[in-house]
Amino acid sequence: MEKHVTWNIPTFDPDNYASRAARVAQKVVLEEIYLVEAKTWRKPGIIPPDVLTLKNKGSTEIIYPKEYKNRPDLHFTLCKFGVTASAHKSPNKPVMKIEASFYTCFSYDLDDPDLKKLWPLNSEDEDEGEGEIDPDLLEYLYRIMPISITFPYWREVVQNMSTRMGFPALMVPLLKIVPEKIKINIDEFE
Repeated sequence: MEKHVTWNIPTFDPDNYASRAARVAQKVVLEEIYLVEAKTWRKPGIIPPDVLTLKNKGSTEIIYPKEYKNRPDLHFTLCKFGVTASAHKSPNKPVMKIEASFYTCFSYDLDDPDLKKLWPLNSEDEDEGEGEIDPDLLEYLYRIMPISITFPYWREVVQNMSTRMGFPALMVPLLKIVPEKIKINIDEFE
């Protein structure tokens, strides 16, 4: 069984962005998280195989609800996960599927001087920290943080629903975030 579900993400400048991303993340507040949708499927009339092969998938979607158009301090993300289980000897014939979507909302203080010091995008003198936060960094943060926070909820859904479907409790491997040196599409991981 896999030890980790791997999610490849872009890195901008590992020496510069990683430490700043971690410090900016400390300034971000999780406002809410909840399950939006869950869907299950089990092939009827089969005895659960002793050994299952799992295929994991996931994606994120940054959402900008119209009713919050005047709130640039709020960031909304929809995290979608899925797992397909197949008999180990027949990996192309699924015996069950579980999918779920989670919604997250994060906020931060636009006027926080400490936050502006961490990412002075438009400042001519970086030490003064008078710039705005880099939009690429925000996208990085708001795609990684929601996945990291919702992944344990996803693992619990899979474990719970698999037993309700008559299978042994499936354990989704831990999430491993793997940086890439080039910018790639992070909407899908496997």
